Amino acid sequence: MELRHLEQVAAICRAGGFSGAARELRVSQPTLSKSIARLEARLAIKLFDRSGGAARPTAYGRFIAERAEALLNGVATLTRDLEQLAHGEAGRLRIGAGPVPRISILPRLCQRMAERFPLLHLETAQDSAQALLRGLEEGRYDVVFVTFEAAEPFGDLIRVKVLEDDHVAVVRPGHPALAEPQPLGPRQLMAYPMATARLVPSFRRWSGPFSDAERGNLQAFVSDDFELIKQRVMGAELLTIGPRLIFQPELSQGRLVELPLTWDTPYECWMLTTADRWRSAVVKAAAEAAKAAAA
Repeated sequence: MELRHLEQVAAICRAGGFSGAARELRVSQPTLSKSIARLEARLAIKLFDRSGGAARPTAYGRFIAERAEALLNGVATLTRDLEQLAHGEAGRLRIGAGPVPRISILPRLCQRMAERFPLLHLETAQDSAQALLRGLEEGRYDVVFVTFEAAEPFGDLIRVKVLEDDHVAVVRPGHPALAEPQPLGPRQLMAYPMATARLVPSFRRWSGPFSDAERGNLQAFVSDDFELIKQRVMGAELLTIGPRLIFQPELSQGRLVELPLTWDTPYECWMLTTADRWRSAVVKAAAEAAKAAAA
């Protein structure tokens, strides 16, 4: 079985038929049909049930397609890594980031990488930690930036600590929460409507079970975009939480006021990559650039 056969079987399963797969693979339908027929004859098994223009995979076809996706992703990753090794700065770096590193690290990281590798193609995306880690495992990202709480279970990945900061609450000047005894505990904090991103496990452990009223306050405004969150907090009687560095520009300008918390788990951002990608000089340079950007 050749690599092109894996590509063909996977494409037919995705498209649900030979016509769509042929368009995806940019070959004629007769060429694709003959190739699969020769493969079935060579293996002495039937890969697809053909009827009414559709092609439904048999158990053998599904088995090959499932294994093919992982193998093809591995080949794509190997090809990309070889290109980076051969061409250095003319390669490509795909970066995934959560909402905090998207603001605190990614802009300066991209600038530093562009200055050091002018021909390097950069691709960035923001998503949840779970989606980013899944994308890293599936070969859609070269590096991802997530909290240590998301990184902790993935001991088989290369992990580089990029930054650490305190979690704080912030409000606009004049907010009634400023009259509360400080630092704030969870019941004081969640007595007010909040603008929130995704809640990390350590926050849930610190806060304990939510009452119905607290759950309602936590859902007053939900977004994974901290720029939107800050705008809402500065323009309404909302409170938000996050690493202090996210709010530093507004804190220094007096547009937001900090409320310390009894939540003592620090925010930590880690860069994760695979052992194979860590061999790339570009990926190692990205780790150094991220630490420099965070500093």
